[in-house]
Amino acid sequence: MNETESTRRESRLAIITNTILSGSATIIAVVALATGIYQAKLSRDQADASVWPYILQGNSGNNGYARILQNVGIGPAKIGAFEVRVGNVVVHSWREAAESLHVKLSWRDSKSTTMKAGVVIPANTLSELLELPDSNDVKLFRAAMTRASEQKKPLVTWVCYCSIYGRCWQGSEEPQPTKACHSDPAREFLE
Repeated sequence: MNETESTRRESRLAIITNTILSGSATIIAVVALATGIYQAKLSRDQADASVWPYILQGNSGNNGYARILQNVGIGPAKIGAFEVRVGNVVVHSWREAAESLHVKLSWRDSKSTTMKAGVVIPANTLSELLELPDSNDVKLFRAAMTRASEQKKPLVTWVCYCSIYGRCWQGSEEPQPTKACHSDPAREFLE
């Protein structure tokens, strides 16, 4: 074996060794990058979960009648849009809702809470949207709601809300994810 062949072999061996080392370094770098991206996603998901609001809607009968929104999540809910409907018709006040249900109430000692875009409901908070303490109003209103439900024209509150990280949900019963909340002034509840 002469010197030229020996030099060529050493040169080839060096090239192969360098190729293997640089390929290994590239694979390690790609794996490290993928791990970093995955860890960032896990951190973002954990941060989202740590402030997740969850709004329940319904009726309460503790002191007469109340239509409620309750944030049972672990983070505040920023209201993006809120509507009240009787059947599929949007109403703008509780009086208009009662008229749509064909019931005349005295409204004695009644209370309502304003719910509109921009209102923040803290975690573990209950908001009584409408409170009717008068027992006659309660009976009339509940009977009217029962009739409306039987006729497939129920009283429904619909809300769209977002977490502090901008993840949003909407619905009248089980909240569903949505990209964003859009408040339509023609459909806004004004009370």
